[in-house]
Amino acid sequence: MEKCAQVVIGIYRFGNFIYYKVKIPVIRTILLAFYRGLNLFFVKITFNTELPAECKIGKNLIIHHPYGIVVNKGVIMGDNVTLRHQTTIGNKENGIEGVPHIGNNVNIGSGSALIGKIKIGDNATIGAHSVVNKDVYKNTTVVGVPAKDIKKK
Repeated sequence: MEKCAQVVIGIYRFGNFIYYKVKIPVIRTILLAFYRGLNLFFVKITFNTELPAECKIGKNLIIHHPYGIVVNKGVIMGDNVTLRHQTTIGNKENGIEGVPHIGNNVNIGSGSALIGKIKIGDNATIGAHSVVNKDVYKNTTVVGVPAKDIKKK
């Protein structure tokens, strides 16, 4: 994994730790201000990426080319998820969070959009530039706009 991705993930993990683990109000406020500064300069401005601390992401997140990734703050991702550049995950509809829940070992191609309150099953693969707006079952590969399951013959 390239160093840019390690910076983005490290800043996310730092903010996530503060957001969910630090309970002392004064310390939490100071650390969150520091996190927001790091996040603004290094993640949002430098890489044009949004990976908020409020997300719940499992172990071993892999980001290939961390440019233009947008993740909504309510998203939940499992372990060993791979994201590629220009990926959008989550949206808001009429003020109601409609965010995906992504399983373990999911591979998400570049330029993909996962929108709405959907579930992506374990070991699923989302093809590049796919728009996913319905649930994806485990061990499935989907491609296209809208994304459809491709079955091997």
